[in-house]
Amino acid sequence: MQLDKIQLFRKILRKFERDVVVRQKRDDRTGGLSVVQCHTVIDLGDAGQATISQMADRMGVDKSTLSRTMDGLVEKKLAARTPNPDDRRSLLVSLTPEGKQICNRLNRVNNDYIKQVFSRIPGTEHEAVVHYFQLFVSAMTEDHGN
Repeated sequence: MQLDKIQLFRKILRKFERDVVVRQKRDDRTGGLSVVQCHTVIDLGDAGQATISQMADRMGVDKSTLSRTMDGLVEKKLAARTPNPDDRRSLLVSLTPEGKQICNRLNRVNNDYIKQVFSRIPGTEHEAVVHYFQLFVSAMTEDHGN
């Protein structure tokens, strides 16, 4: 790929990243959670229950980073830690009922936003957008195991 195309793509990607973060911070429906906390709530909602190590692997972050994020979610009473019956040395994390409500709200907010974005793209291009975005993300993460 030519350097000018690479630089243009990087510029577009930076704009995408900034827009996602700014939109998330401005949206009062996120319950005052950071972007990282929102991602953790959604991923934990998908997992149901997991160890910190499992969640860190799932999200592609360090265990210490995820542990600090979980501390904040536990403090906000959105997540809970319980003893792992299969391994006394580890704890399981899961969403509380309040955390599940926030997770459902986050999913609705994000679904509504993506639906709005896709309404600006011709319907005949929807599958291609999803396909190529998935292809790009897979290529980006294949070396990292995410």
